[in-house]
Amino acid sequence: MNDIKEKDNSITIPKTLKTTMIGVFAALTIVLALAPLPSIGYVNLTAVMETIGALVGSTGFLGALGVTVGGLIYNLYKPSSLFLQAGFLPMAMGAIFMALLMYRKHSLALFLATALLALFFIAPGNTHVPFWALWDKYLAILLIIPAIILVKKTFRPKINLKYLFPTVLLVSFVGLEVDAMMGNLLFGLYSYSLLGMTAEAVGDLYIPFALAAAWERLIVALISALITVPLIIAVDKNPKIRWLIHRR
Repeated sequence: MNDIKEKDNSITIPKTLKTTMIGVFAALTIVLALAPLPSIGYVNLTAVMETIGALVGSTGFLGALGVTVGGLIYNLYKPSSLFLQAGFLPMAMGAIFMALLMYRKHSLALFLATALLALFFIAPGNTHVPFWALWDKYLAILLIIPAIILVKKTFRPKINLKYLFPTVLLVSFVGLEVDAMMGNLLFGLYSYSLLGMTAEAVGDLYIPFALAAAWERLIVALISALITVPLIIAVDKNPKIRWLIHRR
């Protein structure tokens, strides 16, 4: 830890320490993926690692990279029944997107979310999905700028505890919606055919879940915030590891 240098809010981190921290978040992701955690609807609670990794390990995207590596390793061990070897991508996308919000990369975040949404509607299995059925995804895109504004208010050299919980909750919700965008895209590209479904049947599938899907992700975001906020406070109070949290 003595090799970490901080000057003018910029941090130089030894490569060995970066690798170690990526390994820590990867290991936590694998452990939670192996654990018999319950699900909220279709969302397994392993998804809390997206928020924990992206926010607690936001410096250098270390936590998000760790979640990606952990998800990839687990998926190689046990491929997703829906997405096969690409099953790690939704979780990885959610974590990386939240890290982008932590870095205030609003242009890139908006482009990425909008691109995923556009690709959804041109995927072969999604051509019959009603436009209105993805209302929560449009809401998530609209919430990107407010989320970044809250991040700016909260993650300063001294973390603003007044805004911490709503910031984590909003960032988590938007990130989980982007996770869902990637999952929906993969489903429309090939997963529906693995289940023997037609494009028309996929469209009918989205209608009854149009409201429930948003509630599922809001509940998981709330659980993620309740876990992540105390972790952020604890890490921020420890001078040896507080550098993990990106701030300005």
